[in-house]
Amino acid sequence: MEEVDGSARGHASRVREITTEVLVHASKLSVGKTEHLEHYLKRVTHLTLNGSEKKVIKRIQHLQRCPNLKVLYLYDNEIQVLEGLDGVSQLTHLHLQNNWIERMENLTALRQLEKVYLEGNRISRLEGLGNCLYLQELHLSNQRLSPSTVFSFEEETIRALSRSLRVLNLSNCHITATQSLLGLRALQQLDLSKNLIEELEDVFALLGGLYSLTELDLRSNPVTNIPKYREKAITFSSPRLALLDKKDIDMNQRRMMQSHLAHKHKKRQEAAENANNQRTYDTFGASSQSESYRAVKHGSTVHHLRNQSIAVGASKAAKPQWEVDGLGVAGSSCPRTTALVRSSHQSSNNNKHQ
Repeated sequence: MEEVDGSARGHASRVREITTEVLVHASKLSVGKTEHLEHYLKRVTHLTLNGSEKKVIKRIQHLQRCPNLKVLYLYDNEIQVLEGLDGVSQLTHLHLQNNWIERMENLTALRQLEKVYLEGNRISRLEGLGNCLYLQELHLSNQRLSPSTVFSFEEETIRALSRSLRVLNLSNCHITATQSLLGLRALQQLDLSKNLIEELEDVFALLGGLYSLTELDLRSNPVTNIPKYREKAITFSSPRLALLDKKDIDMNQRRMMQSHLAHKHKKRQEAAENANNQRTYDTFGASSQSESYRAVKHGSTVHHLRNQSIAVGASKAAKPQWEVDGLGVAGSSCPRTTALVRSSHQSSNNNKHQ
């Protein structure tokens, strides 16, 4: 059944329903002369149902007649709602580019999905893939969103894709921050070009958190206008990152930048320590220096007077000057030293009398 729709894509288009006859024509398999239609549809693994200027599909339906379907092409249509996919649980590749889809929903039955293409729709949230534990590639670039809409991420979906997802394309999706993507630990290729990312911290978080990343594209984001953006990004990247903004990364350049950063960090640490020492000196400087001088002087005095006590023990008649005057060396008053030496001298005499 087909009807004329004058609003479709700005011109008169016919709406095509997915009937049994359409399914047969959408498959490249030949029907056997004596083969039952039901048996034939069970053999179908690929369906090409993409739209054209003359005919478009608005609703996904009747696909359960092909239960072994693995690859489905439905791009360039006018589909608004993701539905009618429960009966094709063996699906691994889903192509729905350039439709009118607003939500990622009704995908829970598609546990075998490996690659999903949803570019050019109206999706503003990455969601609905909580059961897709084998998904390797997800393409969501060029969503047609209002200027005020900001793209968001469902935590459950990020967790589900954390071990499997290798390729993610979110170019031109009104993304302002990258924190939600840090859970995608297996990610190797990430395209975030033509978004609204402004902070270097977001870039550093990606480079530090996504250890498997080999390609990162941030072209046409405000952050790339920051002075020395590329040099800083390369410095904080892991050895696995080989391509930044579609340009190769020179391994020697990265090592040199990282070595330079380490040297600067060491200098900063030394400067901070020196500043701290200077503050300590400014606070306690004069008194600390005086105490240090006294300690050194006192130590040498003790050493000198202890030597004198030995000489005194050998000759009782000769009394040292400190015992007469109660003074330290060279007439300097040093009560503590004097007391220590006197105690030592008395102990020495007592031992001898015993």
